[in-house]
Amino acid sequence: MKRWFAYRSFRPTTQAVAAFAELGVDTVCVFPANTDCSLGVPYSPFPPIWRGPDRYHWESLDLHFGEVLAGNPNAGLLCLVDLNTPLWWTRLTRQPDSFYDLGRVAASERWRHDAGEYLRRFLAYTQENYGQHLEAYVLAAGCTTEWQDLCAGDESESRRVAWRQWNTSEGQPEPGELPSYEERERAAHGLLRDPVADRAGVDHARFNAELVGESILHFASVAQEVLRHQVALGVFYGYALEHGRFRLVHEGHLDYERVYASDDLDFFISPGTYDDRASGGASGPMLCTGSLRRRGKGFLHEIDHRTPTAASVVEHGVPVPGHSAGFRTEAETIAGLRREFANALVNGYSLWWFDMFGGWFEPPAVMAAIGQMRQLWERFAERPDGPAAEVAVVVDPLSLSYVAGRHEEVDSLLRRQRLGLGRLGAPYEVLSWADLADGLPERIRLVFFPALFVLNEERRALLAREVCGQGRTVLWGPRSGIITDGRYDERAVESLTGRPYGSPGVSPRDGWTSVLASQANLPAEELAAVAAQAGVHRYLGEAEPVYASQRLVALHSAVGGRRKIALPRPCRRVRELFSGRLVGQETAVVALDLAAPETVLLDLDDGES
Repeated sequence: MKRWFAYRSFRPTTQAVAAFAELGVDTVCVFPANTDCSLGVPYSPFPPIWRGPDRYHWESLDLHFGEVLAGNPNAGLLCLVDLNTPLWWTRLTRQPDSFYDLGRVAASERWRHDAGEYLRRFLAYTQENYGQHLEAYVLAAGCTTEWQDLCAGDESESRRVAWRQWNTSEGQPEPGELPSYEERERAAHGLLRDPVADRAGVDHARFNAELVGESILHFASVAQEVLRHQVALGVFYGYALEHGRFRLVHEGHLDYERVYASDDLDFFISPGTYDDRASGGASGPMLCTGSLRRRGKGFLHEIDHRTPTAASVVEHGVPVPGHSAGFRTEAETIAGLRREFANALVNGYSLWWFDMFGGWFEPPAVMAAIGQMRQLWERFAERPDGPAAEVAVVVDPLSLSYVAGRHEEVDSLLRRQRLGLGRLGAPYEVLSWADLADGLPERIRLVFFPALFVLNEERRALLAREVCGQGRTVLWGPRSGIITDGRYDERAVESLTGRPYGSPGVSPRDGWTSVLASQANLPAEELAAVAAQAGVHRYLGEAEPVYASQRLVALHSAVGGRRKIALPRPCRRVRELFSGRLVGQETAVVALDLAAPETVLLDLDDGES
């Protein structure tokens, strides 16, 4: 599908759209919303569209689109559709607000009907009146319109009915009422629930995720009644790498494998992680982008990183979160934005520059940098390329449903583990368990399972057939396989890894090598040592971010200094694209002196088609 290089703002102005159009940015994301954001102000500067039962104020949408098209009459539009419950609806129906209580309203037939009818009317109107501009729609609901459920398991009548229906579909006895808070949160083994004693909590975690996933699939099906797959359809969802303690199990994003598999959805979106985005950080998506690639789905990288000129407060003085982790200077801003761009370009993503409440990209030097990146995008985004990662990180959503979501170790499983992975000195891709059925590429030398707790006969057979062999190294998190065949058994760790539970180390196996990790959240140096043993090509010896494809390599540094980059093959000519400098000829090693901070982007095929 098309790779977008776009501009987004909650408050798009004709002037800002025109300024980006002068840079060649002809795609704009719009959000003609009906609801307020988490800062207590409207998402849109224009009045709501959905005013009441069967009452739609399309003039507001016309004003919103008109503001954008006045700045760029030829703009292609990526349009978010606000499915959250307007205030009038919650008052009229006495049902919960989907923004914060998505899980309490997700199963509501009234919400699905009313929001579904609004969705049909919205798409029909925009396709009829602006169809020549519309390139994609995004279904938006839940907290921050990213399908995040903050109800923490609180009940509602529709949720109780859905719980009983879910248990019936699972072939389980009539469960009666939803599990209590104590039942939902209890975990007999600290970080992990027991598959027998804590069954209610495990089932509720799965139910909660599937309820949100089913809501997305419902509205995607409704949208395709109108779109008929002629316009791309996307959603924010699947934040398994970002949601940590209090969020991973509770917010409903663990049904992502089923949602990714839907033919009704074409692409997925997330911001860059909020955990590692300052200057020198590795950044990266919140979801399993390698899994999306395998399924033929697109990924759009949202660049909402705070800059020194970004609006730091909204109209009534409430601060915009995240400025403390933002870029502090113009030099940091340009190096950081180049990092985000390089990550997207190298890995085959789309992107948009999110000028949230305005002012994000005002300085002329910053706009000039974005203009240069647009030119590079035109040259390289459609050039044939492919992934170069020799490290695969595999996420298992089923195992994550056994996690005690409030335990202090939750962040170490995936969210914080990206810190070490991002400084490995080599690229990595993130897959999901379901991807293993199709096998792994031959290029993968190291497979890392940070949180694979649940196994049975079928799963063991899949590992033996598709993962454990071909001279690979498999790195297991410290509790791997500990829930086996429906019971919690520490001895099962040794059966899987060759090492007793709590005894990390290396175990040579028949045709592969097994490594049991010493801890969750392995530091970069330990990961690098395992990668070296596995024969992974490391581009950089320093613990700094590297992004690489078959034809491009990027490096980001906050501190600068001399760096030697080991290329995966001898290259005839190597050119640094931001400076235009030829930095190597007939070489497999490039030496660069980096400023502090700086991002460099290398074309390994300079002068070749």
